[in-house]
Amino acid sequence: MVDVPLNMKEIEIIRFVIERYRKAMLFEIANTDSRELKRHLLEREDLIEALVQKLDSFSGEPDTLER
Repeated sequence: MVDVPLNMKEIEIIRFVIERYRKAMLFEIANTDSRELKRHLLEREDLIEALVQKLDSFSGEPDTLER
């Protein structure tokens, strides 16, 4: 495993971008009729949640994203 050095400002910006993307994705999930697309997006949502938890472990911030 390789650590990627990030400072607190970089972590904050990455979390902001992830949260913006996540909100758009949740809107897409709610408005799609395709089960396959919905399944794919929900899997991506799980990945995003895991990424945020990793970022939070570096920053000491609590996980603020909710499904």
